[in-house]
Amino acid sequence: MTKQAIIQKLSEGFSIIEATIHQSDGDAFYQKKDEKWSAAQNIQHLILSVKPLNLAFTLPNFALLFFGKLNRDPRNYQEMVEKYHQKLAEGGVSTGQFTPKDEDGNKEEIIKQFRTVNDTFLKKVDEFTEEDLDKYLLPHPLLGKLTLREMLYFTIYHTLHHHKAIIFQIS
Repeated sequence: MTKQAIIQKLSEGFSIIEATIHQSDGDAFYQKKDEKWSAAQNIQHLILSVKPLNLAFTLPNFALLFFGKLNRDPRNYQEMVEKYHQKLAEGGVSTGQFTPKDEDGNKEEIIKQFRTVNDTFLKKVDEFTEEDLDKYLLPHPLLGKLTLREMLYFTIYHTLHHHKAIIFQIS
């Protein structure tokens, strides 16, 4: 997938979540079903997941070399999805800094934070070249070291994965 296609998919994913949230009533946004995260917590998790990417995509290229070089074949989108599902099946869960708090927060403020973090992210991604996306690595807490492109593939899928969870919570 090209950089522009990735940016388009990310943008579409972020937009569909915003549209879904705007259609939900206030109470459903904060309610939990089946002991799963509420829609609000899912959004907060997505914010917490993209914030460190914003920082990483701000680093100068030479600093990204700190994470090493790829010692395997790069994964395509489907391979990233399969790897993520494998890790989830093995019991992988969100931990530490990526786990949302139980506090409710203001719905409009949460949506505003979501939009701001993601708009910043899309701009930062656009500053990288196609070659950069395959050259530099970042650590992922569940999946290990990923190329920037693989991290973007993960972020596309991760966003859609949580969109499904949000729909479940507000329906």
